[in-house]
Amino acid sequence: MIENLSTTQLAILSLLKAKNKKDIEYAPIPGVTHVVKELFALKNTKLGNELLDELNFEPDNFGPFDETVSAALEDLNAIGLIRVDTIGSSRQIQLTQKGRELSDSIWDVLDDDVKGLVSYIKINFNNLSTEGLLNKIYALYPEMTVNSKSRVALKYRH
Repeated sequence: MIENLSTTQLAILSLLKAKNKKDIEYAPIPGVTHVVKELFALKNTKLGNELLDELNFEPDNFGPFDETVSAALEDLNAIGLIRVDTIGSSRQIQLTQKGRELSDSIWDVLDDDVKGLVSYIKINFNNLSTEGLLNKIYALYPEMTVNSKSRVALKYRH
């Protein structure tokens, strides 16, 4: 099954498998915005850029966006590897049991430097509020504020 997944889908499953700041494995990602921004952060490293060659982020309503991520999430949900739960006004993405088993298999074949990078991203971004996440992304990549409708973007526009 791994061979049928895109690099974006593999990255999402790896992020969902990685431990969070509280050292909890399989911790959910707090929403679609977080998934997109965590993949953007991953892509903007030398190693991540090599791994995620299919992604091409552009400035959008809330900073960097690539439709490929939304499609990957929809496909992972449709084949039963992830679940998207609505909690209040937000959505939380987590692995199903089938997704956990597959993400374990993926994790087992990743190089240590890839595991380290994915873990770093999960630890440093997953615990942030959406506003905190946007603050971090916009501070590092102010060019991504151009089309943003977020009030957070205003302080980073030139």
